[in-house]
Amino acid sequence: MDKKVVIVGCGPGAPDLLTIRGKGAIQEADVVVGSKRLLSDFVKKKYCTTIVLENNYQDIFDEVDRIKEDKKVVFLVSGDPLFHSFGESIIERLGRENCEVIPGVSSFQYLFCKLKESWKAYSIFSLHGAKEIDIEKIFIENNRFILLLDPKHNLKFVKSKIRSIAVRKYTFFVASHLSMPDEKISKISFDDFDKIKEESLSILIVLVHDE
Repeated sequence: MDKKVVIVGCGPGAPDLLTIRGKGAIQEADVVVGSKRLLSDFVKKKYCTTIVLENNYQDIFDEVDRIKEDKKVVFLVSGDPLFHSFGESIIERLGRENCEVIPGVSSFQYLFCKLKESWKAYSIFSLHGAKEIDIEKIFIENNRFILLLDPKHNLKFVKSKIRSIAVRKYTFFVASHLSMPDEKISKISFDDFDKIKEESLSILIVLVHDE
């Protein structure tokens, strides 16, 4: 009988945010697949085989299909494994019946805990790899929302899409490198959007001023 492939959500980045269950799955694994950073940060045992995940997705899936009958395979993914994550692709390729998923801390969950604010009233939109998304419509139709940005769809990109909106009524927070030593969380103005240097995935929180 095939062993289930385990997908472990590694949270926003800090190793001490990994769940105990996730840590146990990694310790029991024969093979761990993940990015160079995740493998370096979360795999400590020397007798485990590691496979670096880059742009070789199809080759890795073929290899996992071949070895999962007699090897316990763990995929490491950042954040929550089923929230705009590679975990979705793993399940789609290998099948629900062949996968076990261990949740992790999402980036926005961590951020709101740092701000000591509830996020229950916020809508969440991801620009990760976005092709067609109406950002102006998001601003018009939502009073409180979260935008997950990527290096291409960043603050400068957002600013270019909402110049026609009266942005003075909004409050903005931007965060990057969450849970890491160079973590940065800042309250910014609309004018700051094209002044901030973004080096990685970041999160923008938007809320309308109380009238």
